[in-house]
Amino acid sequence: MFYLSQIERTFRLPPSLLNLPIEVAIEEELEKNFLDKVIANLGLCVSVYDVKSIEGGFIFPSDGAVTYTVFLILYLLLFLFIFIFIFFL
Repeated sequence: MFYLSQIERTFRLPPSLLNLPIEVAIEEELEKNFLDKVIANLGLCVSVYDVKSIEGGFIFPSDGAVTYTVFLILYLLLFLFIFIFIFFL
């Protein structure tokens, strides 16, 4: 069973991605962090469905990366089905 889940995530955007448009760089970083990974109490992330909002853009002292807070919607596979599928194989 697939479903959508809205989450909030605060993360660093490395300086190497600052030459790209912000939306593209953030989507690349989100896909690297979430795609094909199991998220606790949610399930397996199949794709980043939508980025609802991007807030922040803070650079902390002695850190060259920009920190953003992103509200996003993930397309997930219910973890219970993954467990049952693996268990019965």
